[in-house]
Amino acid sequence: MSGPYEQPQYQQQPYPTAQPYSQPYAQPPLMPPSNAGWAVVAVIFFWPLAISAFNHALKVHPLWLIGDIQGAEYSSKRAGFFGKLSLGLFFGFFLLYILFIALIVANS
Repeated sequence: MSGPYEQPQYQQQPYPTAQPYSQPYAQPPLMPPSNAGWAVVAVIFFWPLAISAFNHALKVHPLWLIGDIQGAEYSSKRAGFFGKLSLGLFFGFFLLYILFIALIVANS
């Protein structure tokens, strides 16, 4: 008999077993290259761009160490860009110089 003050009997359910916590291993991204070689190319072939190229090349490592991965990648890409741009400008000006010399020789 169940009286008004009697506690109902609940069926106790066991807790589910603990699942092991695991995540797939993700490698941290690698530090981008500083592209200091392209900065040296900028010094040799078109020095005005070398200032900016070295500025960006020398910021890659400090930005990486403070955790600014996107900033480090941006600085790396910009250093490479300025080095390649200086090489392209050198060859462009050299081509214009050759064309100018050919024009002078042809008209004389």
